[in-house]
This record gives sequence, structure tokens and C-alpha cells, in this order.
Amino acid sequence: MSSFTNDERVLIKNIVAKLSIKKVSSAQIIEEVYQKTNKTITSKEIYNVRQSIKNESYQWFKTRAEGQYEYIREFKARIEEILWQLIKHHNIIEKNQHSPQIQQISLAELQKLNNELSNYFNIVPGIVNGITIPAVTVLS
Repeated sequence: MSSFTNDERVLIKNIVAKLSIKKVSSAQIIEEVYQKTNKTITSKEIYNVRQSIKNESYQWFKTRAEGQYEYIREFKARIEEILWQLIKHHNIIEKNQHSPQIQQISLAELQKLNNELSNYFNIVPGIVNGITIPAVTVLS
């Protein structure tokens, strides 16, 4: 396809993709390309375009999957951080039985953290499958 302009290459790629999905023969694709560009292509060039489309699709899906897993890792790390903070605030409350002001501040932070954790679980419930969440014992 060396004699084609960039615009023609894009057009040919679109024609090959569209007609390949419809299971149109190479001869019909060659005819369609000739009608649109007044230039001919070979079956080998059609094969190369199809391979190029497959490679681009693979790279797109691979990149998308990697991005999805990265989001899951970040989501899990944030949940673990919130759980760690919850445990720390429970410990602060337990260790400061005779200091109501410190307990009140920690209780307010616990409420914020619980709300944030609840929001995470409500927004993306399917993402928590497979994540082990340690039990947090509420101290009275």
C-alpha cells in the first residue's frame, strides 16, 4: 500500500474492517476499495491490513486490562489504608478511656472513615470479590 496517502490508508483500513466483519470476500473488498479510491489493492495487502487491525485490537485490550487491574490495586490499597486507620482510632479510643475529648475526636474520625469505606463498597461492589477484609472489632 505504498502508493496510498494517509487518508486513503485510513479509508482502506475502515473498509477492510467493516467488510471483514460482514464476512465479505477479498474480491468484493478489492472492488469496494477501487470504487472509493480508484486504486487497486491485492489480497496480500488485505491480509496485512487485517493483521494490523488484530494487532491494534490486541494492544488496546491489553492496555485496557492493565489499566483495570491497576485501578483494582489502587482501590484495594485505599480500602486497606482506611481499615488500618479504623483500627488505629479504635486503639486510641481504648487507650484514652479517661480523656473524653480525645475519644470524641477519634469517634468523629471513625465516622468519617466508616462513611468513606461504605461509599467505596457501594460504588464498586463487584471489585471487592477476592479481597480479604480483616475483621474490625468495635470496642465498647
